[in-house]
Amino acid sequence: FADDERIHTFLDAFYMSRIGIRVMIGQYLALRQTENTPDMVGLICEKASPADLTSAAVEDAKFMCEREYGAAPEVSTHGRLDLTFEYIPSHVHYILVELLKNSMRATMEYHGEDCEDLPCIRVVIADGPNNEDIVIKVSDEGGGISRSNMSRIWSY
Repeated sequence: FADDERIHTFLDAFYMSRIGIRVMIGQYLALRQTENTPDMVGLICEKASPADLTSAAVEDAKFMCEREYGAAPEVSTHGRLDLTFEYIPSHVHYILVELLKNSMRATMEYHGEDCEDLPCIRVVIADGPNNEDIVIKVSDEGGGISRSNMSRIWSY
C-alpha cells in the first residue's frame, strides 16, 4: 500500500506539472496567433457555455459508443443552460467526454446491447451563489460501482 501511495503522489505531481506546462505553452502560442476569436483570450474563453460544451461532448461520446456497441443511450441536459463562465473549453470538453463515455459504456453493458429502450443519461448544470461554482452532474442507470471497487475509483 505504501508503494501505491508513493506512485499516486508521483503521478499526481507529474500530471499536474504536465498540464501546467501545456497550458503555459498553449496560452503563449494562442496569444501569438494573428486571428482573433471572439470571447477568447488565448486558450481561455471568457464566455464558455457548459450547455454548449456538453452538447459537443455528447456528440463525440455518442459517436464512440455507437462505433463500439452499435447504439448509444440518449442524453438529456437540464438546469442552468444559460450559464457562462471563464475557463479553458478544451479541458471541460475532455473531462465531459470521458465521463459520458464511462456512463454510456456502463449503461450499454448493464442493460445489454440488444436493449431497445435504453434509459436516458441525464446531465444537470447547476451554479452556486454569485456564479462562483458551476457543477456539471452526469447520472445514468448503468448499475453503479460495487463497494469492493470504491477504493480504486481514484487510482491510476
